[in-house]
Amino acid sequence: MPELYYFPTATCGYKARLTLAEKGVDFTHRVLDRDAGELVTPEYLALNPNAVVPTMVHDGRVLIESSIIMVYTDEAFDGPSLRPDAAIGRAQVAAWLKRADDAYLPALGAVTYGLFRRKQILLKSAEELAAYYLEIPDPERRAQRKSVVENGIAAPIVAQAFLTLDGMLADMEEALAANGHLVDGGYGLADAALTPFVSRLDELAMDWMWAHRANLAGWWDAVRQRQSFSIVFDAFPDAKRKAGLRDAGLESREAAEKILAS
Repeated sequence: MPELYYFPTATCGYKARLTLAEKGVDFTHRVLDRDAGELVTPEYLALNPNAVVPTMVHDGRVLIESSIIMVYTDEAFDGPSLRPDAAIGRAQVAAWLKRADDAYLPALGAVTYGLFRRKQILLKSAEELAAYYLEIPDPERRAQRKSVVENGIAAPIVAQAFLTLDGMLADMEEALAANGHLVDGGYGLADAALTPFVSRLDELAMDWMWAHRANLAGWWDAVRQRQSFSIVFDAFPDAKRKAGLRDAGLESREAAEKILAS
């Protein structure tokens, strides 16, 4: 049985867990506490030197990077195939996974931290804050995080992130026009990869970003009815966090609308 290391609200953890749920794969949950420093323990860093989630361990082999874990899960386990048989369809799935990793994930992180997480981080003492930044091993990521925490939605990277995510929604709207899914063949890896991004925007009360996008709105309604969605997103209820995300999004709506209108 595979083991999956994740923390409950991690976007990339959602991607992996949705894939496992869609395949019907039982796995051992290794739930980490990010705020307690469990991503940077020697034991976890030995598995994932990047200090991020998810990490899968299966048959003694370690896999990192959510998109790799998703593809591996689809290929290694029984259950419905989550990618088309045709080469072009598989290439389209790969393109969505790459965009999710390279563009959408950093953008969503910037928006989440710039609107919501920064409020919690700024409660730390000066010494705690310095230690927090040092726990981010990549210097570029560390500098970006510091800018986002200090400046919030006014940070240039957050403004650019809103534009990137709006572009993501526009691309989804166009792709969904064909058959209601991102790639031909039904709900698959591409849909599972993008579901957590739309879910986070929805948590931030940013559903106004697709109010004029009928294909995307219909897809989102259908996705939330899937059993896998309930299994993953209802697993760790946190009413306080949910309210905080919504409040943060509502507080920032006017500024976000100005960014998208510029």
